[in-house]
Amino acid sequence: MACVAASLSLAGATAASAKPPLSTNVNPPRGATAMWGLEAFPGISQAQGLADQQPALGGDTPLVGSDISWQDDALMVGGQTVAFDGTSSHLSASPSALNTADTFSLAAWVRLTDTSTSRTFVSKAGASGRASLSVGYDRASNRWQVQMPSKIGKGAKWSVARSTSAPQIGLWTHLAVVRDATTRTVTIFVNGVAEATAGNVAAVNDSSGPVRLGRGDTTWWQGNLASVHVYDRVLVDQDFTGWLASDPASGGFNMSGLLDARRVGDWSFDNAILCYEENLLDLTLCSAPDSTAFDRQLTLTKGTDVVFDPRRGNNALALDDTHWIDDPSDPHYGEATREYARSQTNLGEPGNPVWQDGPVLRTDQSFTVSTWVRLDPAEGAQTVVSQDDGDRSAFRLAYEPDNGGQWEFAVAAGADAAATTYATTPATAVDGWHHLVAAVDATNRQARLYLDGSLAAAVGLNEAWQPRQASGSLLVGRSTTPEGPAEWLYGRVDDVGAYQGLLSDADVQHLFGN
Repeated sequence: MACVAASLSLAGATAASAKPPLSTNVNPPRGATAMWGLEAFPGISQAQGLADQQPALGGDTPLVGSDISWQDDALMVGGQTVAFDGTSSHLSASPSALNTADTFSLAAWVRLTDTSTSRTFVSKAGASGRASLSVGYDRASNRWQVQMPSKIGKGAKWSVARSTSAPQIGLWTHLAVVRDATTRTVTIFVNGVAEATAGNVAAVNDSSGPVRLGRGDTTWWQGNLASVHVYDRVLVDQDFTGWLASDPASGGFNMSGLLDARRVGDWSFDNAILCYEENLLDLTLCSAPDSTAFDRQLTLTKGTDVVFDPRRGNNALALDDTHWIDDPSDPHYGEATREYARSQTNLGEPGNPVWQDGPVLRTDQSFTVSTWVRLDPAEGAQTVVSQDDGDRSAFRLAYEPDNGGQWEFAVAAGADAAATTYATTPATAVDGWHHLVAAVDATNRQARLYLDGSLAAAVGLNEAWQPRQASGSLLVGRSTTPEGPAEWLYGRVDDVGAYQGLLSDADVQHLFGN
């Protein structure tokens, strides 16, 4: 698995809780024989999103589109994802991309936006209008489904495997299908977990039938697809979870897994510029650059300092209530300040930036934030990271003096403060550095809080919580309430990371250890 702090791999809906689906390999197996991203984001064009990213392994099999569109921010803020209209839009690839009569695996991220009828997101066309493989949503059972016929044409017997979990409309879900020709089985995986297997599968293949994304023989997908992978083998557990170089089976390399979260923001503060005075003509003077391709900066307010911290061995953001200037002759000397950082997006060109406040995370999907922090507990309640949602924070990762001091991850459910979900754990020695990670598992309706590499709390989201996109900026150093800004931080913050999807327990431990 690529180092978590530098990965742009796909977001996992239930990566932290997924069980090993199959067996563990001694060495990394052969990669995908075809791989289509179906996404565009900084550094990746729409054309590249439709190209085969693995042409060397299975031959070059690019996708050809018909009536497709590109939807902004569907999976990640600042990205585009192919959208299907449910009536005519689809993509197709060469028949050679998939042989359904042999052993194969197929994996994809899917987002279903309509359940009024059955819908197919991938199929392999066959003669007489009968597909040799169909995977999608079955309206009658309200389940994910894979179907394979015993022959092409009339008189075929169908092998069907349906998920045990019901699809959740609008939420990204990872689906995988594994056809094992040796055991004559086909298995459907939902978010890395094998949910159903059909036996005695007599599969066939039409060598002239194209691979189709977004449609079946008579059914059409409505929603989005991303990161479609095709393999000529059975999947193993590391395909879902990824490899670390320390894993004996990795061959000494970090490799990403199908369920990995996408890193969509990373601010180390090593190249940050402390803020003497906010300059609306050049906000880069008071900023911390983002190391991801999205290039969203954290804009710093007046008086915010950036200092070298020997215990971290690098620069950190330093926040308090007094301007950092130490020259008594300077007009800002001793000035009271309100210090924090907020995310901004460049609407202009790289050389001529136009910065505008904007979000980093899709809070209506699964997401994770991580950071290092040390603070002064005498200053009371303090928020480390939050994201604005109008006149309140959609979530906040904070220190609270309650119960002798505790770390708290609070997830709001709209305007009803009584419906806020709290995941908490005792906080000790907070004037020393601690690693905090907070995550929302939208699929399983759970809030998770990690402290110093270990899962400290996991609680179910309040029943009033519904997926909602918070359109405001990611904030470092305070939260937002209907009464105004609150819980200003007094201390230091380092290595703020934002991920679309869930970091696994192993990923969190890896972040903490590095």
